[in-house]
Amino acid sequence: MINRLVIRPATESDISTAFKLIGELGYPDVKFPEFARTYTASQQHPAMTLLVAEYDGVVVGLASISRRPQLRLAGDLITIDELVISDRLRGSGIGKAILEQIKSMCSELGARRLELETTRTRESYERRFYVKNGFSEANSAVMRIDFARQ
Repeated sequence: MINRLVIRPATESDISTAFKLIGELGYPDVKFPEFARTYTASQQHPAMTLLVAEYDGVVVGLASISRRPQLRLAGDLITIDELVISDRLRGSGIGKAILEQIKSMCSELGARRLELETTRTRESYERRFYVKNGFSEANSAVMRIDFARQ
């Protein structure tokens, strides 16, 4: 299966599939016009990387990655902001392949840390996907303020 898998930078032509995948990740209320603007901005932002996984020529996975310097690390932190595999192919090794690509990217860039945020109710957390792929759970709390969209 992995021989039929290609992980590559996302292009403008991937936008509709990326939008569908974000819905499958659990964000069905995101509106396409806002998503499209943010997708394009992410592609153009120097600290962002968008990757897609293609299986037999069809995009079935998406990862959004950001990189920024962190004073406390005295180096770069790379964050996986979104990672989603199409519902029908979860558990097939595609997510693991994307993570391996991201870890390789971190190594090449000399990053000090790779992290992501997830919820304990998400299927990937419950089946220990990230732990099986080298992550450890941090003892931290996410604090946020959500600003209303106008």
